[in-house]
Amino acid sequence: MKRKKIFAIAAVFLACIPVAAFSTVKPLRILAPALFAKLTCVDGNVCTDDPARLAQARRLYQDNQQLVASQIGGFRHDAKILFCSSPQCAQTFGLGQRAGLAIGNFGIAIAPRGWTDFYVKHELIHHRQAEELGNWGVLSKPEWLIEGMAYSLSDDPRRPLPALSEAWRADFEAWHAKMNAADLWLNAKALP
Repeated sequence: MKRKKIFAIAAVFLACIPVAAFSTVKPLRILAPALFAKLTCVDGNVCTDDPARLAQARRLYQDNQQLVASQIGGFRHDAKILFCSSPQCAQTFGLGQRAGLAIGNFGIAIAPRGWTDFYVKHELIHHRQAEELGNWGVLSKPEWLIEGMAYSLSDDPRRPLPALSEAWRADFEAWHAKMNAADLWLNAKALP
């Protein structure tokens, strides 16, 4: 009887972990967005809280996905991307002051100010990085590679960026200039 009670308590505890994670770590909500916000989706992967802007969201996604694929290789899977048009939606997914956020290759959220080609492209590059390097690889590779690539290849027009971000972009561009573009992922994987 005692063993069953311990098992039941452990099962309840384990069941509470995802609930606690979703309620306290808002970016994780990108994994199951419909549970937290009223969204309208098209093509199964492009969603927004403003149905009137769904065509714009779809265009931003499709155009920039093609551009990223032409630069760093085709996507293995379409990214799930949430376009927030309201501050409330952005707050739901924990965007804070960010224009966008990619959670590995699980999903992307775009804040109201992020509805631009270069911000969407930046986050799609992060998704592509996770496909090639793995989600752990994106967390463990040098920031100049991860963020520098996203700033550089997204054609981010802000020049200069804040000092550290600008340094990452410069470091990536110097590293990237020394190689054949076809070897990008092979060389990136070889980095410590």
